[in-house]
Amino acid sequence: MSKPQIYDVLKREHEEVGELFHRLEEAKGLIAHQLFVRLKLKLVPHARAEEAIVYPRLLKADATVEQVLESLEEHKQVDNLIAELDALSPRDERWAPKMKVLADMVGHHVDEEEGELFPRARQILSDREAVELADAYARERDAFIDDMQRADHRGAAE
Repeated sequence: MSKPQIYDVLKREHEEVGELFHRLEEAKGLIAHQLFVRLKLKLVPHARAEEAIVYPRLLKADATVEQVLESLEEHKQVDNLIAELDALSPRDERWAPKMKVLADMVGHHVDEEEGELFPRARQILSDREAVELADAYARERDAFIDDMQRADHRGAAE
């Protein structure tokens, strides 16, 4: 069986995030908080690994540079909303509207990435390079996940 290309890995993660957002629509209280923690553990490492591994390669090509620069700005906005949600309780009246905006922003980002950036990237990257990017991306993402989990454990111990 052939190894997954970067597009396959990112699309699977987009689907996982979409499912978490769907579950968060109805969630309240502690369940909403737990789902949000899982969402962060998917979104943040995903974005950091894209920024560290995928985007630098695509910034080298004229066909993808503008889209990647826009994606980087979208990541910053998502980071800001995550930080705002982190500072709130799911019981706060601002929680649900902020979560809706976050879901909309991420949905827009995913649509553009899968509908516009991926097709352009396929014209630039060889199949071999797309597999290599997937491997490097997974290592980077997993390192970020480990870092986040260690930070959570340190915070819980304090």
